[in-house]
Amino acid sequence: MSQGGDVLDPLGCRITAALQVHPRASWSRIAAVLGEAERTVTRRGKELLESGDVRVVGVIGASGVVIVRARCQVGMTHAVAAGLARRDDTVFVYATSGEEDCVAELQVDDAHLADLVLDDLPSVAGIRRLRIDPITRLYRSVREWRPGILTPAQIGALTRLRQGVYQPDGSSVAEIPDVHRAILRILAHDARTPTSEIARMVGISENTVRRHLESLEANHQSRLRVVVEPSLLGFKAEAMVWVKVPPSRHDVLVEELLKHSEVRYAAALGGTNSLLVNLACTDRLALHQMVTRSEWSALAKSISVTPILKATKRSGSRLGTVASASYLY
Repeated sequence: MSQGGDVLDPLGCRITAALQVHPRASWSRIAAVLGEAERTVTRRGKELLESGDVRVVGVIGASGVVIVRARCQVGMTHAVAAGLARRDDTVFVYATSGEEDCVAELQVDDAHLADLVLDDLPSVAGIRRLRIDPITRLYRSVREWRPGILTPAQIGALTRLRQGVYQPDGSSVAEIPDVHRAILRILAHDARTPTSEIARMVGISENTVRRHLESLEANHQSRLRVVVEPSLLGFKAEAMVWVKVPPSRHDVLVEELLKHSEVRYAAALGGTNSLLVNLACTDRLALHQMVTRSEWSALAKSISVTPILKATKRSGSRLGTVASASYLY
């Protein structure tokens, strides 16, 4: 696995960006789109996956999502972040600096939100102050992040399904059929598992697997994502940005914001901050310019930047460990 200061080679970055568009694309298809030799792309792609620098995982679709901000007791931030990352309902967990020590996204439906807010999270050891805000609208998830590495034509050639950003509504999740649960369990560990292998493991035909995969994705029950540290793609400065914006300028600001490839994630919150934005920039100067000199920032009432120190979980996958997917057993 690459060290923190390393950046992937140009071909490695382009292959990773291709997987972000189509996580299960064949090496031959990626090679054709990139204009590279299939053997070269296959070799480098397998190296990326085997090294752990890049992972392709499946995340089960959420019915409701909240953002958790925790202020921790001195010396307890690492323990709190690790504890939150071990939970099956967390999607990402970041240790941060600034007003918050830890920021996380949790999946929870409305029926269980009160228990989470009043009993579950307040009992976590090491947390001194806690704030939980529901996401009212998702504008961009990490799955839709396109880091500006590929051309629009290349992205178009790899795009298979053109769907809008999934909007969690807080409703209770329907019971998952056993066959879907088995497939989701496999995807949670390795979303590039060949169709033939999934068929063998589940005990159904390849054509049936393909139909189930299409159904799971079309119904937003399966969300395939690439897990990669932004720094490996050349984005060394990552931050969570809390934005307050007058309601009359909200839609215009979001429209301008989403024009930037540095935006990995953007969501409207139900609390005092109108928006939460995850930015990945090439360096601190670029981050500074993004939040002070861009057209969207001029529309904001206030902006608070919380640098990310360490990610302990991304896209439902704990970093440095094998995803458990225990919620699917």
